[in-house]
Amino acid sequence: MTRLAPTSPADPEAAGTAGDPPADSRTPAGWWHAKWVVPSALAVGYVLNVLFRISLVTKQDYPTVSPDEQMYLVMARVLAGLPTTEIPRNQVIPGGYSLLISPALRITQDPVHAYHLIMGINALISCLVLLVAYWGMRRLKVSRPVSYVVACAVVLVPPVVFYSQFAMADTPLPVLVLSWLIGLHGLLSEGTRKRRVRFGLLAAFAAGYCLLTHDRGGVIVMLTGLVLLVTLALRWAPRIAALLALGLLAVMFAVKQLMTAWLISRIDGAKPSEVGNIVLQTLVDTGLMRRTLMRTVGHLWYFMTSTWGLGALALVVCAYAVLSSRFTRADRVVAFVAVALLGGIALAAAAGLPADRRIDTIVYARYLSLLVPVYLLVAAATLYRLRSRRKLLALGGAAAGLTLALTAVLLHMAGEEFGRSWFIVWGLPDATFLSSLWAEDWGSFHPARTTAVALIALAAVLLVRLLGGVRRTALAAGAAGVAMALFAVWGTVAITDNITKPFAQARYADATGFIEDAGIRPGERLVMDADVHWKIRATMAYEVLDGRVWTRSLIEGQTPPAGADVALLALTDPQAAPTESWRNAPAGWHVDRDIRERQYVIWRRD
Repeated sequence: MTRLAPTSPADPEAAGTAGDPPADSRTPAGWWHAKWVVPSALAVGYVLNVLFRISLVTKQDYPTVSPDEQMYLVMARVLAGLPTTEIPRNQVIPGGYSLLISPALRITQDPVHAYHLIMGINALISCLVLLVAYWGMRRLKVSRPVSYVVACAVVLVPPVVFYSQFAMADTPLPVLVLSWLIGLHGLLSEGTRKRRVRFGLLAAFAAGYCLLTHDRGGVIVMLTGLVLLVTLALRWAPRIAALLALGLLAVMFAVKQLMTAWLISRIDGAKPSEVGNIVLQTLVDTGLMRRTLMRTVGHLWYFMTSTWGLGALALVVCAYAVLSSRFTRADRVVAFVAVALLGGIALAAAAGLPADRRIDTIVYARYLSLLVPVYLLVAAATLYRLRSRRKLLALGGAAAGLTLALTAVLLHMAGEEFGRSWFIVWGLPDATFLSSLWAEDWGSFHPARTTAVALIALAAVLLVRLLGGVRRTALAAGAAGVAMALFAVWGTVAITDNITKPFAQARYADATGFIEDAGIRPGERLVMDADVHWKIRATMAYEVLDGRVWTRSLIEGQTPPAGADVALLALTDPQAAPTESWRNAPAGWHVDRDIRERQYVIWRRD
């Protein structure tokens, strides 16, 4: 096994790497040494990827993933200085992502225009993966052309693109995690004190902003604190670098607490997120141990298949690196935290997700998606740096064996659960693409078929690499990267056409369609009865952007807020008069619209 990270004491990215031709080479690859080529290529690639992402979401006018998107959007609304309103589920979640998209709500208070701007911000953030992935590949001592090709492939893979098509915190997490690991690696690598201080601060800031963005950041912060404390105790890096990184990590933790407290104080009825408590309670509940283990296996299985088996190959390499003295300390520590983070998030997600009888709760795609770029980079660097065909075949066999073992355990533990659970296609985009079964029913989820297609993709990538032999390693690795990029584009476009777009169209009536049917005017304040469909109630928290909303048990006698001028109530009896929707309506309210086909009635204050 060859080393997968640089050993140069000064500047691993600037130093010549294996496979890079001399600076005066007349070969096409030699042009990559000209100072203007890499910045220009990265700039062009970044712009093209931004335009590609925007083209995928041109018809998305409103949030569709309830209540997650609306929770982030309500917090962004408050951070943008707009009037407060209620928040779905009455819980404040980490607001770091909401802070990033809040400028869109300062520019316009039209909910459609604002959502378009947010999709543009998402594209700008998500495509940063291209730049950081290129940096990561260079730190893994991969040549410039191959690094660029692989970075282009990674920024296009469905797990990176799909979640950026919604107003969700999963958009910035992949680039933050990549930056975090590069920072840790730089801190622990040889170099000047100033340089290692900068890397340490990068690692601490990225870890802290992960915590500021999502609860998964808690696992990252714990791992970062552990590494920094060990580094300080064993003097793996200059003390000043470790101390400054620990200090910044503490500051970021304090900022997260202060932001949460500030948001709670400004949002009606809000309280802190209860995810952490639920995770701890579940982990100590012996009666739920089997369920937690089953879900952990399911999440890991999904990760391996959604990375087409390359994630399993990278996991094998990382595990070997942790145990082998042939790797540098920086390699071994970063490999350890990458493996620990994969297992830690899978376990925490398995414990924290509710018992909602959904298949995607057992094999959830979303929570491990932030690690997809990292593992793909490690796999690509392995294909580039490893010269032995025998070892490549052994690694491929180990990756396939690990994926098949997870499939077998999952089917054994969850086979009956799958038969009793709902198939929600949005929660299983990669598995749906790999199996090419797009209908939202039980027969569309086929773990064995998904595994088989993922392993075929792995075999194809390995075959392309093996055809290059020993002498044409760079060319073969680059060709494998091109194959990955083409497969990634195919998957991303297919998932967008078959999941993202139909998903949005199906929820038109709960968002913009409701605003139009109900005749909600700018600046109006809407109170909704608790019996109204929860998706409408969640979406209105954002859609009524220049007004505000409340939820009250109106039919049970609760008084509408004094500031409310529009009320929404359900009419479950299609034969009843519209006034039956609110029999005890206070004086001064009258029926404005009877939307019989949607089974609700709009009331207005005189």
